Amino acid sequence: MFDTVMPPLLMAFVAIGFLILRPFSHSVKLGFGLTVVLGTGIILYYRGASPLPSDLPPGAHSWWTRALAVMWWVIAARATVAVIGLVLGLDTRSKQARLFTDLISGAIWLTAALIILNSVLRLPITGLLATSGIVAVVIGLALQNTLADVFSGIAVGLDQPFNPGDRVAISGEIEGVVVQLNWRSIRIETDGEDLVTIPNSIVAKSHIINRTSRSERRLVSVQIVTSSTASADRVIELLRHAVMMCTGILDKPAPSITLSRLGIKTNAYTVNYFVEGTSRMSSSRGQLLRQARRLFYHAGVEQEQKLTSRHLLRNLMLFEALSDEQIEALSLELGHHILDPGETLFQEGGTDTSLFIIAAGVLEISRAPDGQPRSVIGRIGPGEYIGEISLFTGDPRPASVTALTAVDAYEVSRASLEKLLATTPELAPPLERAVHRGLSILHRDDAARISHVNNGSHALLSRVRQFFASHSKAGS
Repeated sequence: MFDTVMPPLLMAFVAIGFLILRPFSHSVKLGFGLTVVLGTGIILYYRGASPLPSDLPPGAHSWWTRALAVMWWVIAARATVAVIGLVLGLDTRSKQARLFTDLISGAIWLTAALIILNSVLRLPITGLLATSGIVAVVIGLALQNTLADVFSGIAVGLDQPFNPGDRVAISGEIEGVVVQLNWRSIRIETDGEDLVTIPNSIVAKSHIINRTSRSERRLVSVQIVTSSTASADRVIELLRHAVMMCTGILDKPAPSITLSRLGIKTNAYTVNYFVEGTSRMSSSRGQLLRQARRLFYHAGVEQEQKLTSRHLLRNLMLFEALSDEQIEALSLELGHHILDPGETLFQEGGTDTSLFIIAAGVLEISRAPDGQPRSVIGRIGPGEYIGEISLFTGDPRPASVTALTAVDAYEVSRASLEKLLATTPELAPPLERAVHRGLSILHRDDAARISHVNNGSHALLSRVRQFFASHSKAGS
């Protein structure tokens, strides 16, 4: 009686146990399954049998024994699959890469099913295998593309060119972070937060660039096209200046500029440089193109003639209120300075009060406040100006300006501007905005002294407004 009742009671206990344990963790369910496997093995041994096919007695009188053996194989296969899942899913990357886990799990379940059918239940499976072979051929012909994706996924998985979490570029067209790998495809999250699904068959045939490394540094290539009449040496020099003007471009490794294509009407130049990370790639490219365009304009690369001092003054928003006659008169009063690399336009603490307009070259602005180490706070180039704060306040120069390249600059004296303000009060607003600009450059990296900066800025602006008011009254 006990031998007859025990098998169904055990199977009922196992079924209820798995239902109760469904909300629990995988490790708890795995422990229960291993306990059932061990207990079922002991009971089979008590009944004079074992899960092994050769040890099962023949005949219909042993159906409960065979039922226990079937249960043993099913739970053993389930426990083995669970163990493989835990071993291969220890980290976040492996949890997303399910391909090999699914393949191994499928092979385990298939093996267990064949053993149960052929050896435990004594059912003939030769015909079934032959029929399944024909069905497999038909299905294979119908699902060629899907199977190509599956086997391509296996090939990519064996080669492991990337893992979930890696940043990859596929054939130079799609770039982003791999978020999932499955049987048929991979999923990539782009910088625009789009989720792109790429079939494995396409991935296997594509050029794959894995950008995940210990360094976040990224290489950027920008192609710039100019007229073939422009001097190649001059263009390369201007592009070198443009690179120096871009704050996001790293100095090391050093950027390179090459003439990449020589044509009848146009030439192409390639600028290669590094940035700190992927987020800086687009902004640095745009900044470089803007700086190159501005430098080409002021150097006369496209116009085939260099801008004169009169054109330089007219292009500045500082002097938009002046008439052409006033611009012409002011251009005749300009001083002209040519600096070699390393020479100083003016020193921090200097007492001169002129405004300088840059016609060519790159200058570096640096300062050493309160005896601290000297730090670079910016760079300026053609079409920009410097010295506006001391011009209007008469205070010593708050920073030093040094030529990084050969520099061509024009000097506007304080007396010239005082004379213009006396006759053209409309000059005051743009000149006041220029002071705001100068203060923002000086204190861009000075967040530690933000309260002092604000107080000093208000005081300076008050003095500037008094300067404008006094000269406007003098003119009237």
